[in-house]
Amino acid sequence: MLVQLLRKVREQYPEKNIWCYTGYLYDKELLSESRARCEYTDEMLSMIDVLVDERFVEVLKDIRLVFRGSANQRIIDVKKSMESGEIVPWEAKVKRGM
Repeated sequence: MLVQLLRKVREQYPEKNIWCYTGYLYDKELLSESRARCEYTDEMLSMIDVLVDERFVEVLKDIRLVFRGSANQRIIDVKKSMESGEIVPWEAKVKRGM
């Protein structure tokens, strides 16, 4: 199970950032009742640092985007979002090309 892998990674490498790519919307499908949720969803989200949500859409593909494939996808700072109750976009510590 994915939750078991996340637990092991968190235990052995607590300083590592864990990223997750999902086709689901963070606020509408992962935090609310939906088919995307299961009994492990909240625990998994608590161990994920950055979440790229929404499905890849070919017509919105943009190779200039960093860490995502299409313009509809969001890069979310999960820890900050959970603390604030609002979606907080992830921000790179280093700007592209520097």
